[in-house]
Amino acid sequence: MPKFIISLYIGGHDTNLSVYADEKIITFECERIFGNRYFSLEYLTPTEQRGIFYHIKDLLKNEGIDPSVYDVGIIDWESHRGDQDIIAIFKEIFPTKEFYPISHHLAHAAGAFYSSPFDEALIVSHDGGGDDGTWCAFNLNRRLPVFEYIEQEFSHNPFATKYSTVGRCIKEIRPSPDAPFRQRLQPNARISSPNTLAHPRLNSLDQSVAGKLMGLAAYGSFNKDLFDKCMDYFRMTPQEEDHPCTPYVPKFWKNFYDVAAEGIEGQEAYDLAFNAQHAFEEYFLEMFSQVFTPYEHKNVCLTGGGALNVVLNERLSKQYPSTNFFIPCSPSDSGLSYGMIAHHLLVTGGSPPVVADPMYGGFPILDKEALPYILSQRGWRKITPMLLAKELQEGKIIGVCRGDSETGPRALGNRSILADPRSHKAKDTLNSKVKFREWYRPFAPICLEEKASTFFETSPNACYKYMSFSPPVRSEHKGKLPAITHIDGSSRLQTISTSQNTFIYEVLVEFEKLTGIPILINTSFNTKGKAILSRYLTALQILDSTELDGIVLEDFYIAK
Repeated sequence: MPKFIISLYIGGHDTNLSVYADEKIITFECERIFGNRYFSLEYLTPTEQRGIFYHIKDLLKNEGIDPSVYDVGIIDWESHRGDQDIIAIFKEIFPTKEFYPISHHLAHAAGAFYSSPFDEALIVSHDGGGDDGTWCAFNLNRRLPVFEYIEQEFSHNPFATKYSTVGRCIKEIRPSPDAPFRQRLQPNARISSPNTLAHPRLNSLDQSVAGKLMGLAAYGSFNKDLFDKCMDYFRMTPQEEDHPCTPYVPKFWKNFYDVAAEGIEGQEAYDLAFNAQHAFEEYFLEMFSQVFTPYEHKNVCLTGGGALNVVLNERLSKQYPSTNFFIPCSPSDSGLSYGMIAHHLLVTGGSPPVVADPMYGGFPILDKEALPYILSQRGWRKITPMLLAKELQEGKIIGVCRGDSETGPRALGNRSILADPRSHKAKDTLNSKVKFREWYRPFAPICLEEKASTFFETSPNACYKYMSFSPPVRSEHKGKLPAITHIDGSSRLQTISTSQNTFIYEVLVEFEKLTGIPILINTSFNTKGKAILSRYLTALQILDSTELDGIVLEDFYIAK
């Protein structure tokens, strides 16, 4: 078994690098290091790329990882084919004995399966693009780790990106609501090659749109005309269009030009969002039924950016109660470098070693040296779960920055903002005066694992620890939990056990003692348009510039 493995996903967005050392995988998501969401090396100069690799090399040295030569190096296949200049710099700074590429959805699938509790599973990976398609399905058995690819005729339809494209017709979702649709496209967007299945620059622009569309959909209602237009667009095959690799095809303009040109708002927009979401689910189920057999597949892993659609995931868990569903903590492209290493360990290691849950497999805080200075300048108290619970019970909104970062797009307790879910004001205050984001965006609850089924209509066949499903809040508790109950009665639940995060678990225990509710609001510690923070000084800046009431930096509490 190799001692050191390094992997890199370059991509048009979400560049990330992972290292396997001492039977542990650590992942560096570049957006968190450098602060820019959907960060990509592709659009930087060679000098900038080199500097970034050297910076990551220094971060690894700080963690005691500095081999002269890595045993194995892995790159994503699409970059191997088109980004040789970046790869040459990467190889120079991180030399390897062996170097090879891996396809996009194979890496997604390996990462999902390797971190799952299953010995065998059907794995479905779907997103906006990749060298091997946009929808791929595999059968895999841990005892015989050969990825059995399931052929389908629809594997090159970027319907997840089409879903986002529909959202860009809505003024409340567009980055600049009053700008005409065409002005929202980057004028200098890089032209994709004939082999690229989704335009990288358009993809990076659309990354935040899907989540906003899903949240806004709850305010709409069914409209057959809108639903039919969405389904017609989503079902479009490559044979129907000359340029199927981009979602902005003639069929899009035919179906949506009247609402795309200047944008729509209000109930008309909410209904479009609802029907786009409904069509996304229905089209997925059409494809899923062609690879899934309920009596054969007892375990299913869902991955790829499309697996972030928690509404679809929840529907699957309810529709197929005899099948176990698992979505990894980082199903989007931000988890691809982890998946590359997982694939290598699966197919070369025989019985692979147990690698810790990647939930907190990110890098440590980047400005550790700043903490003594901060504490010398600010009043502070030693934090305890009881103190934090009491502050939250009194209505305080508090940011937490402790330990290594989470991996993936969700904050799961180490880089989180916490608040009281019983407060009618908490949601609006968080959206408008702390996060500075859209009014309709819901907030997730974090709940003691053993108490979740008391407050939420959870499915026993779903894993809730990564905020991957949206169970309804039980009717008798909706009035007690206004801040985390979405307009449709759902919630993007995260459960927590003492083995996952002892500190947050104990905070919830103390909060329950004070309020009778073992639940808190949990949202990512960042502001609109910024990546989840990775520095103490950023936490301090957010405290000083927003209506946040306090921050926890490791074992210290600083309040206004």
